[in-house]
Amino acid sequence: MLSTPITYALRVFTRLYPTQKPLVFSGVGSTQKLANLMVAAGQSKPLLITDNFLLTSGMLDETIAHLKDKGCEVIVFDDIVPNPTFQHVEKAIKATKQNSCDSIFAIGGGSVIDVAKVVAAAVTNDKSLHKLTGLLKVKTPPLPLYITPTTSGTGSEVTNAAVISDTETHKKKFFVDSQYLPIAAALDPELLKSLPAHITAAVGMDALTHAIEAFTSKVNSAEVDRDAALAIKLLFDHLPKVCADGNDLHARETVAQASFLAGYSFSKSSLGYVHAISHQISAHYNTPHGLANAVILPRVLEFNKVTSAKRLAKLELMLSGKQESKDIQTLAENFLGRVNDLAKTIGIPSSLPEIKQSDFKKITKDALAEARASYAVPKVMRRKDVEAILNSVSNEQTA
Repeated sequence: MLSTPITYALRVFTRLYPTQKPLVFSGVGSTQKLANLMVAAGQSKPLLITDNFLLTSGMLDETIAHLKDKGCEVIVFDDIVPNPTFQHVEKAIKATKQNSCDSIFAIGGGSVIDVAKVVAAAVTNDKSLHKLTGLLKVKTPPLPLYITPTTSGTGSEVTNAAVISDTETHKKKFFVDSQYLPIAAALDPELLKSLPAHITAAVGMDALTHAIEAFTSKVNSAEVDRDAALAIKLLFDHLPKVCADGNDLHARETVAQASFLAGYSFSKSSLGYVHAISHQISAHYNTPHGLANAVILPRVLEFNKVTSAKRLAKLELMLSGKQESKDIQTLAENFLGRVNDLAKTIGIPSSLPEIKQSDFKKITKDALAEARASYAVPKVMRRKDVEAILNSVSNEQTA
């Protein structure tokens, strides 16, 4: 099959601007190690971007005390919500400038990290957020950025992109540049263990979606295949354990590592229709991104089943650990069955009842436009295909 323009463009982009893995600390106490690195690099006045729950729950007390013990003046910004808008970013930019912060230290989920990335770039580039939107708009290096994710799903700590909603239109806006990568990240299971099971499940399925869409993208490589496949294996093995017992620190750390690998994989390949559709659902209804992905994923896999059969069969063989003699289509079907079984095991619902048919046309138009502009999908969807998925999600009764 001939390459589409977006597939060709992504291949060129990944070769000219390859995504690098940041330095990673992993395990209990890794956030303190990350803080030590920041201090050793000469930064002493970070803007600590987080959310109000993490701050008021006391989960960050030890880290803040550690930073202060190291001589840092910590400025805290916690006005972050799921699916943040330009307004939240602009408030954080103002706090950074008013306090003359020399770095950004982000502790939180994907929303916190995305805001931190854009703030770090906006402060040094002195551009409006609208002018930073898009591809390769960061001309001056951002403020030094350090990240500890508190969910295992977005992979934002290793991606070269951020997603922020326009305050007025509510459309998701993409900021893509290799300079959005942090200097280093910490995968700290101590800051993950309090994550409720239903959120753990949703963000874990988000990570699985990243890995699968990267593995089935038309822009792939041996490195992407290796990391994405490993992420998928780790998630199938350990995500159910974490959902059953949030205090299993080994499983927590392993799922965080899987999320990291999945994020790195899609940064070097691309995403697909699961994200194209779920981004619009989140923008319309404020549906948590991971949950929307989790519900949409099986439908898109079913759509891609024939086209992606060889790739899906490879994943099934890896997970089964057997050199089965079954035909490729059967193996692909078995992999889809595994995805559905995993979703049921960890309590993912089978529908998103908030979706209204009156919004189908708008969601479909924007989803197709996003995929056409950004993703090297294995099979192109038409309007009827997206609407069929929306219809099944909105009308289907939760099993």
